[in-house]
Amino acid sequence: MTLISSTRRVAACATALAVLGFVLYLAGSGLVRGITISALSLVVGGIVVVRMVGTTGSARLVYGLLLAGFMLLTGANILWLVTVPIGGAHVAPRPESQLLIGTAYLLLLGAAFLAIVPSVRRDVGSVLDAATAGVAGAAALWLALLAPAFEGGGAAGDRIYVFAITTLLSASAGIVIGVSLNGSVPRSALPALAGFVLAIVLALTSNTLTLVASDPVTGAPPWWAGAGWALGYAAAWAAIAHPAGPEAFTVGPPRSRRLTRLRILALGLALTSTPLIAVTRSVTGHSVDWLPGAFAHLVVITLVLVRVSQLATAHHAAEARLRYLADHDGLTGLPNRRAVERHLAALTERVAAGTAPGAVVLFVDLNGFKQINDSRGHVTGDELLTAVGRRLAALSRTGGRDLVGRLGGDEFVAVLETEATTAIAESAAARIVSAFGKPFALSDGPARVGASVGFAVARPGEPLALDTLLRRADRAMYQDKRAQA
Repeated sequence: MTLISSTRRVAACATALAVLGFVLYLAGSGLVRGITISALSLVVGGIVVVRMVGTTGSARLVYGLLLAGFMLLTGANILWLVTVPIGGAHVAPRPESQLLIGTAYLLLLGAAFLAIVPSVRRDVGSVLDAATAGVAGAAALWLALLAPAFEGGGAAGDRIYVFAITTLLSASAGIVIGVSLNGSVPRSALPALAGFVLAIVLALTSNTLTLVASDPVTGAPPWWAGAGWALGYAAAWAAIAHPAGPEAFTVGPPRSRRLTRLRILALGLALTSTPLIAVTRSVTGHSVDWLPGAFAHLVVITLVLVRVSQLATAHHAAEARLRYLADHDGLTGLPNRRAVERHLAALTERVAAGTAPGAVVLFVDLNGFKQINDSRGHVTGDELLTAVGRRLAALSRTGGRDLVGRLGGDEFVAVLETEATTAIAESAAARIVSAFGKPFALSDGPARVGASVGFAVARPGEPLALDTLLRRADRAMYQDKRAQA
């Protein structure tokens, strides 16, 4: 069965589940509503169990957290069922329900965070942006709708509970949306992530309606306020049952790590939304619950500062990388022509001034490289050049007196700060030629190349320009190559 047909079947089943649950909830009695919500939560738990059977490792742990969370929600639903519709109480026992629901949402948040850990490692910025938006959204919802619902009274514990639940749900939605937008998960898994977001949004909506529309005297919510739960459980079932759902754990490189204008705008809104809502309510004569709003705003500011710090670190790393690439060959990592010429220019100045013992420049050109590059491919050729660079660099002395670089193609150069005698230069050239006596171990088999070496020397007090030294060493190399032909 193809992915498209499987997706359509899941969508059809989820739609039927949502319609059935929604109709039963709206048309049924309190007992029917309680049974419907409890049954739907068990159905979601069942599909999580099915997913757990076919997974291992971190994915299995994520599904385990989801299962534990939905089972606690089922327990809270059953507790409400036996207390209110069956037991005849006016409202559910708050401490027990709050404990179960709060722990369940914490487990669901943990599952969302664990699922995106690979994405965090690849793109911390997107996750920070998503978390910032989630917390800011929770603060805005609290100040604009939820806190005013407590103006007529309400225990401090209830206020803290509602604020915490709202923050947990909003943060979970922000995490999932952030991973969806940064392009690190396969496109096939996006419908499953969208289902999770929809389920979270419906849960937030139901919780908000339950509080905002509750009877100001009894505190009992209207019977219709929980209808969104039926749709929310159906969306959660669709997200978990989606055939490409497990692909959400296959995290690839993000599409973009840059702080785009849209992201900057979103961060600006996150920073200003809470103060704007609070000031607007205060100016219009409404009360403002400053403490939770200030706490949420402090968290948002902290997240934004962490994001700025992360960007600064990335900027410094990029600058360091650019500085490195400016002076190093991108393939072998050796100093490039620019770095070699700068080093040699400084050395010839010191040699001419008599403050350096002398300079020896050895020009190295590979023999037989073109045949290998043409017959075995450019990938093998690049691998061979890298291996040659490592072997030549291993011949240099420690202490910064020697420099081995790549001028381009299959041409390398070694610059020695040493007594400038012909014997020393010939000995260094012989060591280089000897280093090519063993084959180079490559991924597709060993390869043998030789080396033609020419040298030039600069003695103390001798005013030679770097171009002159390089030209002399180059000519000597070609003489050696003709002699080997």
